Amino acid sequence: MKRAAYGMFCFLLLFASVGNAQVHPTVAISGGDDVPIVKRRCQQTLESILLEMNRLAKGAGDIALIRKYFTPDAYAIFEKFVVQNHAYTARKHNEPLMIAREKGQYYDIRSITVKVALGETEASDNQSLVFTFSKDGMIVSVRSVLPNYDYQSVLSNGVSVQDSLVRCRILDFLERFRMAYNAKDSVFLEKIYSDEALILVGTVLHEKKNGDDFSRYSLLSETKFKLVQQTKREYLDALKKAFKKNSFINVRFDSVEVLQHEKINNLYGITCWQEWNSATYSDRGHLFLMMDFRQPEEPVIHVRAWQPRAFDDGSFVSLYDFDVVQYK
Repeated sequence: MKRAAYGMFCFLLLFASVGNAQVHPTVAISGGDDVPIVKRRCQQTLESILLEMNRLAKGAGDIALIRKYFTPDAYAIFEKFVVQNHAYTARKHNEPLMIAREKGQYYDIRSITVKVALGETEASDNQSLVFTFSKDGMIVSVRSVLPNYDYQSVLSNGVSVQDSLVRCRILDFLERFRMAYNAKDSVFLEKIYSDEALILVGTVLHEKKNGDDFSRYSLLSETKFKLVQQTKREYLDALKKAFKKNSFINVRFDSVEVLQHEKINNLYGITCWQEWNSATYSDRGHLFLMMDFRQPEEPVIHVRAWQPRAFDDGSFVSLYDFDVVQYK
């Protein structure tokens, strides 16, 4: 009788152990064979990060243990994403692509698929991330992946080396922009808008303060321009309320196009279709951003326009709606 009870006890222990087993992810990077040391370091780092994510999802991990692999800013972004969304990976084997950036100063590892807790949001719980490593193996950026066809088509339209470099940074920004919604990163969203930019939400223009007053240079018709209503604080506070109401906000950018200003090399117009999906609200519409890349590491949005449909004349807000004559 005692032997039977002991056997049952062992069976229960074994069952509990299997139930709590962690997925130990492996990473086999495609590409990067010309930098084998960097490639191996990236693989080992990602395996450690993914394992700790999975341990955290089981209630046994400590995300602070992987802080050493990130720059402070990159770690802050990743921590928010993982903790808020209960992110983990169910894939035992990952085969991301390694892409050299800026003559080997940085390397993108695209894409690592993770699962997130969606709450009531109707979307795929699979989200793909890109990790950017410096050549010494430190993660300097974590972003939500844009479709690869957008990435390649936008880069191929660069008219100069400098233009191509900025286009690459624009796509990095859009991936980081998307990540800000996924991670509910209000600090980042507050930082990227110039304080006197214009913001259109739906068919309503919203005015922002501080910085270049782009409303003075707008060529938009009077009927469109009468819609300027909200302040920066009102706009961002509305975003924060949306963050609080929803477990996960899924934002996607499709059909990305980039246009360089014909006279001001560091000013770009970015257009795409944006899809917003959350538990309390969903929409799809045309997004326009006018971005300032005079400081490439800290780009600024001067104009943001989102429209669920075109204006009566069939047009959308674009770079051609603004005559920037005092750009300093």
